[in-house]
Amino acid sequence: MGIWATLKEGLLVAFDSLRANKVRSGLTILGVTIGVMVVLIMAAVVQGVNESFRNIIASSGPTTFYVFHAPVGGGGGIRTGLEEEENAFMRNPPLDQSWATELARLDVIRMVAPGADLGEGGFHARAGDTDVRISLYAVNSEYMEMDGGDLVDGRFFTAAEESRRRSVAVIDSATAADLFGGLDPLGRRFNIGMPGRRQAPFEVVGVYRPPDNLFMGFQSHYVFTPFSSLKKSVGIWDRMVYFIVKPHEGVELETALDAVRTRMRQLRGLDPGQEDNFNLITQDQVMEWWNNFTGVFFAVMVALSGVGLLVGGIGVIGIMMISVTERTREIGLRKSLGARKRDLLWQFLVEAATLTLLGGAIGMALGGLIVWAVSSLTPVPASVPLWSIAVALLASIFTGVGFGLYPAARGAGLDPVEALRYE
Repeated sequence: MGIWATLKEGLLVAFDSLRANKVRSGLTILGVTIGVMVVLIMAAVVQGVNESFRNIIASSGPTTFYVFHAPVGGGGGIRTGLEEEENAFMRNPPLDQSWATELARLDVIRMVAPGADLGEGGFHARAGDTDVRISLYAVNSEYMEMDGGDLVDGRFFTAAEESRRRSVAVIDSATAADLFGGLDPLGRRFNIGMPGRRQAPFEVVGVYRPPDNLFMGFQSHYVFTPFSSLKKSVGIWDRMVYFIVKPHEGVELETALDAVRTRMRQLRGLDPGQEDNFNLITQDQVMEWWNNFTGVFFAVMVALSGVGLLVGGIGVIGIMMISVTERTREIGLRKSLGARKRDLLWQFLVEAATLTLLGGAIGMALGGLIVWAVSSLTPVPASVPLWSIAVALLASIFTGVGFGLYPAARGAGLDPVEALRYE
């Protein structure tokens, strides 16, 4: 019997077995479906998240880096453990906002923007009876050029307004709509503060659109104010202050890092033998940290998906053993008529692979549908990478072949005389 004839026969027998053993076959297919679906979804999500990170780096420039008063997030070449990191956060002196000006005077540095990401730390915006929880940022007038985003109306606040501590703010479209409805937000006033605490009035001078990336998408209701005015009116915990540093075009990153490190040590008053009590984080270090994080996350999910494939594989063994038992006389008859062991082995393996491939196909279809929903309904720019489809197909095939090998070999190795006597 030729390969194609054997393949066709194996497919027909596989579907007959599926119809005859709906529950067992369904459980086998379900296990493989879940395993393949999880791999596909996680690969798409991880790729989308990494793409968002790359977009952030591209928007701010590959040589842009950050100065923090202590290690953050466990990445970027940080050598401390979590407990040490937390201790350093409280032990290291905070950054002084005025040092941003000192760093900007370096020949290799184009600009330095101090900032404080207060995020969603409990701050609210209020206009009349309307109250909105906001993501609050204290920045300087150069923030837009440093970290991306666009203005859809009005302007960003100026250096003069910053130096005079003017209570002006730039808000995003969602905040404008919730606070002022359909009214023009420019020139209107609202209050910023925490519920039950001091509230400070601010005037809207611009409407902002965040850069198109995942991490901005998970937050909402952005409000940007001058660093100096927010510190005066509401207060900023000084340990939240950081600097965004952008070197001049053409300046190598290492040159800029060395210059900033040297000046920071002078500003900190560190002796030559003392370690840095601040931290410089580059874009590549952030990306490396994120890749490590997503890599671990992806590995865990792949391991979990392997459980699904294992369940499917065990189901393959069960179904194939039943199939071998039910077809013992058929096997004996075929061997007595001249069927070779390898022909029978091939037939059973095709049958096993067909079941798992069917589960893989369903898993890819469902996974693709879920990825489309995630991409359409969430900020995650998920897309199915081609390699994940290849991995899913191979995983399905190897699950069927690997777990079907023993029952296939057992069936192909039956003695024809004993098989014909089987009742």
